[in-house]
Amino acid sequence: MVKKVWLELLLPGVLILIVGVGMMAKLGVRKAAAEEMAAGFPDRGVPRMNIALNGVALEEIKAGSKETKYEGNRLSLYERGDVKEFGDVRLKGRGNGTWTPNKKPYQIKFKEKVDLLGLGKAKKWVLLANAMDISNLRTATAFYLEEMLDMEYGFKGEFVELYVDGEYEGLYYLTHAVEIGKATVDLRDPMGVLMELDNLYWNAEEYYCRSENGDYLVMKDAVDGVVAEESMREFMRDYNEFEQAVAEKNYDRVKELVDVESFAKYYLLSEFTVNPDAYWTSFYMYKDGVDDKIHAGPGWDFDFAFANRVWGNWMGESFYSPTQTMVRKRELLPRESYEEMGLSGANGEVDWHSVSLSLSQIIFNMMEMPEFREKVSAIYQNKLSDRIEELMWRLQDDVGRVAESAEKDNEKWEKGEFGDEVQMMREWIMSRYEFFEDEYSDSKGESGVEEFYVF
Repeated sequence: MVKKVWLELLLPGVLILIVGVGMMAKLGVRKAAAEEMAAGFPDRGVPRMNIALNGVALEEIKAGSKETKYEGNRLSLYERGDVKEFGDVRLKGRGNGTWTPNKKPYQIKFKEKVDLLGLGKAKKWVLLANAMDISNLRTATAFYLEEMLDMEYGFKGEFVELYVDGEYEGLYYLTHAVEIGKATVDLRDPMGVLMELDNLYWNAEEYYCRSENGDYLVMKDAVDGVVAEESMREFMRDYNEFEQAVAEKNYDRVKELVDVESFAKYYLLSEFTVNPDAYWTSFYMYKDGVDDKIHAGPGWDFDFAFANRVWGNWMGESFYSPTQTMVRKRELLPRESYEEMGLSGANGEVDWHSVSLSLSQIIFNMMEMPEFREKVSAIYQNKLSDRIEELMWRLQDDVGRVAESAEKDNEKWEKGEFGDEVQMMREWIMSRYEFFEDEYSDSKGESGVEEFYVF
């Protein structure tokens, strides 16, 4: 009896000791891993990510198709003295034009949904390379504008330094893939569908439709794969009616078919940033079932925005002007101007004159409706006017956090001078803001914003 009592008293203590030893051992392993990662991957102020590839070299991945999927990789994420390990991670390339430079963007996919850096749980994540952006800040700044505009499914991200098999690859921007999900575009109806207006790369997609006015829309995701094609066809019926209503300037019918406020916000986001990809490609729309309206968003693809001239003046100088609007309606330049810049399509080059004609006209035609333009002005006054200082301080905060990492990245990829690019971007944003104040605000006064410096 005494032995039994002693055993009953002793057993919980032994179990606690075993659990404690196990936890200490686990903490010791994690601490050792963290110390090892910290030693191999210097802390320049942003989280570090290392992907250990499974039986393949990174150069082989870069030289191959972006669609090839590489399974069984291991990912380590180091932040604030802690390291998280994930096994069996899929890696593939991503992007269209962004897959062309040597610094490649990637998509990573986990077996289960994970929350990385507090951005919300998802299986698919993307690592945006920002290879054509010397500042590395354009996408993040555009995402801040999405947030300020209260776009329903505006995206967020975090900067990370990427290593592959221990080799430094540069500064990347980690964010979610554009897909249906709780942390992304949260559609619930079985007929819910996410579409992309894509007049450039539509023929690379499995499911696409051509609208009656000539726009190509591709299906990016659907709530229920069984009825995905039916969902796309139902979306297109409304989209064609929407085009017709806009052509007839029937604003009441437009309001019945689409969420006008979301289109006004998309316009403001695209035009304030002067995003070259807007209205050509990466123009996302969604509809959460038969009874829902068509919504515009989320905004995406901003590495050329904010007057990015890295790839030359192929859009024409007026395109970058902070004091012009609607510069992309129909053709931007006569064909002769493209030919003078060597962009006429000779020797297999892209014919940018023809490409400029593939811009969707839907937003431009909406802006010819006084009611829609009034909606744009009202949203600008309510959401953005007098808030430029908030945007500039958020940009300033990013500059302070990523400056060392961005300079290291630019050095590796020979991109340019970070400080000069940031200052140009700041000045351009301020000029753009002043123009929008004149165009859409009632105040039409001085911004009163203090100067912002590089460091």
